[in-house]
Amino acid sequence: MRQVVQLWFVGTAVFLSAAMIWAFVPVLIPVLGVTAGLGVIVAGMVSIARWIERYRAS
Repeated sequence: MRQVVQLWFVGTAVFLSAAMIWAFVPVLIPVLGVTAGLGVIVAGMVSIARWIERYRAS
């Protein structure tokens, strides 16, 4: 009986994990894309600011 309960818990955990992944991936992918895009924009702005700083110093 204990093995049946353990198997039930494992099956339920796998099912709930798959359901949560199925539900949240369509939301997480665009969020990660926006985050990566903002990171690229910020890195570009920082590199331009450093270039301007070097240009003014010389």
